[in-house]
Amino acid sequence: KPSLSFEVFPPKSDDKFESVRRAADEIAALHPSYMSVTYGAGGGTSQYTGRIAAHLQDEYHVPALAHLSCVSSTRAQIRSQLDELRAAGIENILALRGDMPQGMTCPEDYHYANELIDEIRDYGGFCIGAACYPEGHPQSETSFSDIAYLKQKVESGCEFLTTQMFFDNNILYNFLY
Repeated sequence: KPSLSFEVFPPKSDDKFESVRRAADEIAALHPSYMSVTYGAGGGTSQYTGRIAAHLQDEYHVPALAHLSCVSSTRAQIRSQLDELRAAGIENILALRGDMPQGMTCPEDYHYANELIDEIRDYGGFCIGAACYPEGHPQSETSFSDIAYLKQKVESGCEFLTTQMFFDNNILYNFLY
């Protein structure tokens, strides 16, 4: 059965929160299969991820997939986010390394998504997803190394994979093969 999902980008500032929430409400009223809520570049808008995801689940009964990015986070910050997501009743997390913020020094607690997946798995109680790249991750040296990193994510506890949008289905079929 086909499914339909939408992605919500949290606002960059408090004064935009209500307009984003209203837009998410309109989309949720369409009863998608689920809605994913991003974490924001460098975790800059991450304080809204849990709030929006919980609102979508509580108000519209639409399953939420909360993004969690580790590149700019300490272990304590990740634990705090996991506590917040659990308290909000969020069950699904998309565990991402995240984009390296320009000009920002990142904590050394995490380097790759599989390390975040380990942390979430050890915390327990979440369905964990991760990203895969049918066209290859831009930073991977080869497709073989890309698959090796993907294997690490799955072995760490990733339960499903999602891709970026692509236009050539043959790329996906070759990736799956």
